[in-house]
Amino acid sequence: MIICCHSDITRQWDEQELIATLSLLPPALREAALRKRRAIDRQIHIAGKFLMFEVLRKLTDDDHTLYELKYNAHKRPYFDNGADFNISHSGDRVVCCGTTSGMVGVDIEQVKAINLDEYPDYFTQNEWEYIHGHADEFEGFYNLWTRKEAVLKAIGTGFHTPLNSVDVVNDIVKYDGITYYIQPVEIAVGYPCHIASTIKDEVKLIPVEL
Repeated sequence: MIICCHSDITRQWDEQELIATLSLLPPALREAALRKRRAIDRQIHIAGKFLMFEVLRKLTDDDHTLYELKYNAHKRPYFDNGADFNISHSGDRVVCCGTTSGMVGVDIEQVKAINLDEYPDYFTQNEWEYIHGHADEFEGFYNLWTRKEAVLKAIGTGFHTPLNSVDVVNDIVKYDGITYYIQPVEIAVGYPCHIASTIKDEVKLIPVEL
């Protein structure tokens, strides 16, 4: 099963709450949070780490601390426990998905008007035909964007892999000899969200209040 915890940040923490939550983070993660210019961005950054622990608690019986968090060569975080997880956020939504079977990637984006001409090399010709043929081009764009980024995050390379080297119109994508399964996740209206995993499995959505 793929566990997917999500939260909407509807209330901004006051200064005391922010200081208290920051104290729970290791120095490196605390500094990363403090580098965020806006208080809400710091809160969202920390919220992602809290959701990660909710996911891990439901997947494994092991106790973990953020001091055990490691990163691969492409800055993708992981633990040495066999569980894979991924975090994404956009607007006031934060989501973390994890599994003990294979690799997983997730992406959520808030739909908003953009200049599509600024993304000529981000999609394949097949994907552009999907976007321009969609009833709402912006919704079509973000549908594919979240699918594509979820796959790249499951691969583990993120944007180090050229975006137009992976076509995500279909729900099954093969890349470098590995098959990835894409599934939509209904988090909120106006927020397309997709999960990509190397093993197709049931997704359990769990809302978390932060």
